[in-house]
Amino acid sequence: MFVFGTAEDVFTMAIRIEENGCAFYAGAAARAENRQIKTLLDSLAQMEQGHADAFKALRKDLPGSFPADAIWDPEGLAESYLQATADTHIFTVESAESRLQRVKTPSEVIDLAMQFEKDSVTFFVGMKEILPEPKGRNEIDKLILAEMGHIRMLTHAKKQFMDTGTAHIA
Repeated sequence: MFVFGTAEDVFTMAIRIEENGCAFYAGAAARAENRQIKTLLDSLAQMEQGHADAFKALRKDLPGSFPADAIWDPEGLAESYLQATADTHIFTVESAESRLQRVKTPSEVIDLAMQFEKDSVTFFVGMKEILPEPKGRNEIDKLILAEMGHIRMLTHAKKQFMDTGTAHIA
Protein backbone atom coordinates (compact mmCIF):
# COMPACT_ATOMS: atom_id res chain seq x y z
CA MET A 1 0.00 0.00 0.00
CA PHE A 2 1.24 3.48 -0.86
CA VAL A 3 -0.10 6.09 1.56
CA PHE A 4 -0.08 9.72 0.54
CA GLY A 5 -1.57 13.00 1.56
CA THR A 6 0.50 15.65 -0.16
CA ALA A 7 0.96 16.79 -3.72
CA GLU A 8 4.54 15.54 -3.52
CA ASP A 9 3.25 12.08 -2.58
CA VAL A 10 0.80 11.97 -5.49
CA PHE A 11 3.48 12.97 -7.99
CA THR A 12 5.87 10.44 -6.46
CA MET A 13 3.25 7.74 -7.06
CA ALA A 14 2.68 8.90 -10.66
CA ILE A 15 6.43 8.77 -11.31
CA ARG A 16 6.61 5.31 -9.77
CA ILE A 17 3.77 4.08 -11.99
CA GLU A 18 5.54 5.35 -15.10
CA GLU A 19 8.92 3.94 -14.03
CA ASN A 20 7.29 0.57 -13.34
CA GLY A 21 5.72 0.69 -16.78
CA CYS A 22 9.11 1.42 -18.31
CA ALA A 23 10.63 -1.52 -16.43
CA PHE A 24 7.81 -3.81 -17.56
CA TYR A 25 8.11 -2.84 -21.21
CA ALA A 26 11.92 -3.05 -21.19
CA GLY A 27 11.79 -6.46 -19.49
CA ALA A 28 9.14 -7.74 -21.88
CA ALA A 29 11.11 -6.44 -24.87
CA ALA A 30 14.23 -8.28 -23.65
CA ARG A 31 12.23 -11.53 -23.60
CA ALA A 32 10.36 -10.97 -26.87
CA GLU A 33 11.21 -13.32 -29.71
CA ASN A 34 9.00 -11.60 -32.26
CA ARG A 35 10.90 -8.64 -33.76
CA GLN A 36 7.80 -6.46 -34.20
CA ILE A 37 6.60 -7.07 -30.65
CA LYS A 38 10.10 -6.31 -29.36
CA THR A 39 10.15 -3.01 -31.29
CA LEU A 40 6.71 -2.07 -29.95
CA LEU A 41 7.71 -2.85 -26.35
CA ASP A 42 11.02 -0.96 -26.65
CA SER A 43 9.14 2.08 -27.98
CA LEU A 44 6.63 1.92 -25.15
CA ALA A 45 9.46 1.68 -22.59
CA GLN A 46 10.96 4.88 -23.97
CA MET A 47 7.57 6.62 -23.93
CA GLU A 48 6.94 5.62 -20.30
CA GLN A 49 10.35 7.00 -19.31
CA GLY A 50 9.37 10.23 -21.04
CA HIS A 51 6.17 10.33 -19.00
CA ALA A 52 8.13 9.80 -15.77
CA ASP A 53 10.39 12.69 -16.76
CA ALA A 54 7.33 14.86 -17.49
CA PHE A 55 5.88 14.15 -14.03
CA LYS A 56 9.24 14.99 -12.46
CA ALA A 57 9.22 18.33 -14.26
CA LEU A 58 5.63 19.02 -13.16
CA ARG A 59 6.51 18.13 -9.58
CA LYS A 60 9.39 20.62 -9.65
CA ASP A 61 7.00 23.38 -10.71
CA LEU A 62 4.52 22.70 -7.89
CA PRO A 63 6.10 24.36 -4.84
CA GLY A 64 5.55 27.90 -6.12
CA SER A 65 1.88 27.37 -6.82
CA PHE A 66 0.66 24.45 -4.76
CA PRO A 67 0.91 24.00 -1.00
CA ALA A 68 3.29 21.12 -0.42
CA ASP A 69 1.85 20.20 2.94
CA ALA A 70 -1.61 19.03 1.91
CA ILE A 71 -3.97 18.41 -0.95
CA TRP A 72 -7.11 20.54 -0.82
CA ASP A 73 -9.68 17.84 -0.26
CA PRO A 74 -11.81 18.75 2.76
CA GLU A 75 -13.98 15.64 2.54
CA GLY A 76 -11.14 13.30 1.64
CA LEU A 77 -12.86 12.07 -1.52
CA ALA A 78 -10.06 12.71 -4.00
CA GLU A 79 -7.46 11.29 -1.66
CA SER A 80 -9.58 8.18 -1.00
CA TYR A 81 -10.13 7.68 -4.72
CA LEU A 82 -6.46 8.11 -5.55
CA GLN A 83 -5.43 5.83 -2.70
CA ALA A 84 -7.80 3.07 -3.85
CA THR A 85 -6.62 3.46 -7.43
CA ALA A 86 -2.95 3.40 -6.42
CA ASP A 87 -3.49 0.38 -4.19
CA THR A 88 -5.04 -1.62 -7.03
CA HIS A 89 -2.76 -0.43 -9.84
CA ILE A 90 -1.40 -3.50 -11.58
CA PHE A 91 2.26 -2.71 -10.84
CA THR A 92 1.70 -1.43 -7.32
CA VAL A 93 0.06 -4.62 -6.15
CA GLU A 94 2.67 -6.80 -7.82
CA SER A 95 5.99 -5.89 -9.38
CA ALA A 96 6.49 -5.76 -13.13
CA GLU A 97 9.22 -8.40 -12.88
CA SER A 98 6.92 -10.75 -10.98
CA ARG A 99 4.18 -10.31 -13.60
CA LEU A 100 6.63 -10.89 -16.45
CA GLN A 101 7.58 -14.28 -14.98
CA ARG A 102 4.02 -15.52 -15.54
CA VAL A 103 3.33 -14.31 -19.07
CA LYS A 104 4.37 -16.69 -21.82
CA THR A 105 2.94 -15.40 -25.10
CA PRO A 106 3.01 -12.05 -26.90
CA SER A 107 -0.76 -11.92 -26.53
CA GLU A 108 -0.47 -12.26 -22.73
CA VAL A 109 2.19 -9.53 -22.63
CA ILE A 110 -0.03 -7.22 -24.66
CA ASP A 111 -3.04 -7.95 -22.43
CA LEU A 112 -1.01 -7.14 -19.31
CA ALA A 113 0.33 -3.98 -20.95
CA MET A 114 -3.20 -2.85 -21.81
CA GLN A 115 -4.29 -3.36 -18.20
CA PHE A 116 -1.30 -1.32 -17.01
CA GLU A 117 -2.21 1.51 -19.38
CA LYS A 118 -5.87 1.46 -18.33
CA ASP A 119 -4.90 1.53 -14.64
CA SER A 120 -2.59 4.46 -15.35
CA VAL A 121 -5.30 6.44 -17.13
CA THR A 122 -7.65 5.90 -14.18
CA PHE A 123 -5.03 7.09 -11.68
CA PHE A 124 -4.06 10.14 -13.74
CA VAL A 125 -7.68 11.23 -14.27
CA GLY A 126 -8.11 11.30 -10.49
CA MET A 127 -4.75 12.96 -10.02
CA LYS A 128 -5.54 15.91 -12.25
CA GLU A 129 -8.65 16.69 -10.20
CA ILE A 130 -6.55 17.62 -7.17
CA LEU A 131 -4.44 20.17 -9.04
CA PRO A 132 -5.56 23.77 -8.53
CA GLU A 133 -3.97 25.21 -11.68
CA PRO A 134 -4.97 24.60 -15.29
CA LYS A 135 -1.29 24.32 -16.27
CA GLY A 136 -0.81 21.13 -14.29
CA ARG A 137 -4.14 19.76 -15.42
CA ASN A 138 -3.36 20.46 -19.05
CA GLU A 139 -0.03 18.68 -18.77
CA ILE A 140 -1.65 15.65 -17.13
CA ASP A 141 -4.33 15.66 -19.85
CA LYS A 142 -1.53 15.35 -22.41
CA LEU A 143 -0.12 12.36 -20.52
CA ILE A 144 -3.58 10.77 -20.29
CA LEU A 145 -3.99 11.14 -24.04
CA ALA A 146 -0.57 9.56 -24.55
CA GLU A 147 -1.56 6.60 -22.35
CA MET A 148 -4.78 6.25 -24.32
CA GLY A 149 -2.65 6.24 -27.47
CA HIS A 150 -0.65 3.38 -25.98
CA ILE A 151 -3.88 1.42 -25.50
CA ARG A 152 -4.75 1.97 -29.16
CA MET A 153 -1.24 0.89 -30.23
CA LEU A 154 -1.44 -2.25 -28.12
CA THR A 155 -4.95 -3.10 -29.32
CA HIS A 156 -3.83 -2.70 -32.93
CA ALA A 157 -0.69 -4.78 -32.34
CA LYS A 158 -2.67 -7.56 -30.66
CA LYS A 159 -5.17 -7.72 -33.50
CA GLN A 160 -2.36 -7.84 -36.07
CA PHE A 161 -0.48 -10.46 -34.08
CA MET A 162 -3.57 -12.62 -33.71
CA ASP A 163 -4.40 -12.27 -37.41
CA THR A 164 -0.93 -12.67 -38.92
CA GLY A 165 1.63 -13.59 -36.28
CA THR A 166 3.30 -10.19 -36.69
CA ALA A 167 2.65 -6.81 -35.15
CA HIS A 168 3.56 -3.30 -36.14
CA ILE A 169 3.44 -0.02 -34.26
CA ALA A 170 0.33 1.87 -35.31
